[in-house]
Amino acid sequence: MTISLQAAVSACLFVSLLVFAAILWLAASFAIPLTLAIPVGLLVATVFGIVGISYFFSRQRRIIDCLTDGIRSFKDQDFSVQITHFESIEMSDLILEYNRLSTTLKKQRHATSQRELLLDTILQVSPVSIILLNQFDQVVYANDKAGKLLNNKKSLSGLVLHHAIANADPKLQTILLQKESGFVAFQANDEKQSYYFSRQSITLNHQPHVLLMCQNLSSEMSRQEVGLWKNAIRLISHELNNSLAPISSLTNSANTIVERSAEEQNHALIQMLPEMLATINRRTENLSEFVAKYSEFARLPAPNITEQPLQPLLDIVNKLYDFTLLAPLPVERAFFDPIQVEQVMINLVKNAHESGSKIEEIGVKLLVDYQRLIVVVVDRGVGMEEEKLANAVLPFFSTKPSGTGVGLSICNEVAIAHGGQLKLFNREKGGLMVQFDLPLVAPKA
Repeated sequence: MTISLQAAVSACLFVSLLVFAAILWLAASFAIPLTLAIPVGLLVATVFGIVGISYFFSRQRRIIDCLTDGIRSFKDQDFSVQITHFESIEMSDLILEYNRLSTTLKKQRHATSQRELLLDTILQVSPVSIILLNQFDQVVYANDKAGKLLNNKKSLSGLVLHHAIANADPKLQTILLQKESGFVAFQANDEKQSYYFSRQSITLNHQPHVLLMCQNLSSEMSRQEVGLWKNAIRLISHELNNSLAPISSLTNSANTIVERSAEEQNHALIQMLPEMLATINRRTENLSEFVAKYSEFARLPAPNITEQPLQPLLDIVNKLYDFTLLAPLPVERAFFDPIQVEQVMINLVKNAHESGSKIEEIGVKLLVDYQRLIVVVVDRGVGMEEEKLANAVLPFFSTKPSGTGVGLSICNEVAIAHGGQLKLFNREKGGLMVQFDLPLVAPKA
């Protein structure tokens, strides 16, 4: 029987009064003095009332103990405890809410477990090696690919990073211990290995963690290298043939003229020789210039990065190729090699002029992003196909029929040497946006 606590207390008090009245009646019936009957009656009634009220309060206490045990089980991730017998009207709503909360948490834990299982399956079959470290450099999670990368057949979980990488290649150990992101290539088992490491700081369970991801690019780099060499051979062969064929033809013609002029003493034929020799000389110069461009890419020196003013750089480029400065300079100075960056700016603005864009729609804008200066060159030309956009900065890749494929590659090398990267994007209404970034503070030695 379920009654309210208030009704239970009222009932106990009412019964106590009945007991007290009964004792007084008995005392009067047996002629017991009231001075004795009243204290005895009060004592018996009080004891009876206290026992009754304690009984009902003990039932409330049992419910509170059940709720306490249930909440403690939540702390232990056990959501199976349910309270099924309601002995109190006052506590019924609380018990209902507790049971609903328990059911909800159980469902959420099941859904979370399923998601974690799915995520773990995805991470295990991922081609990327993934390692999660806590603030003490201990491995919290590592997929199978990471174990193979580090040449460790045992579980990596719980190991300190220094011990986890003990069997890995020394080059891999070095880049992992340097705590930096970057690209590493080395020889292993007579094969060239190429990896890209990404290191990111994240917060997990309110604690700082580090997520390490490593992508094996060896096969992809091999395909890219083969493709680049094919393009290089094709371009060089094409250019050499274009130069050597006319040189060979003109040389044979010159020999024929010399022989005939010696026999026939025909001075008119001899007068054709200077023009032939001039043509041969032009083709030789063009060939030398072509080879010099590739040599420049191979011998690009390390930049001499010093603090430089920006306005003179823009003025020099603007004298050669017109452009519009789209916004006032956010800063007056930055750290860069003036010779190399000037060549990059000339290349990019020149490309914008050759894109088919109107001159007034070619612009340059400088932006500040933390401690980097973003240099942006835009035009409204024909833009670039997505496939070509992805390969634009690769050596020997050119979108121009007569291009050598080293212009943007050199620009990208200069940008990388300054701690950035050359990026190309198609604009929504047509045209191309090219950007690179420079340091605003002196780079560390």
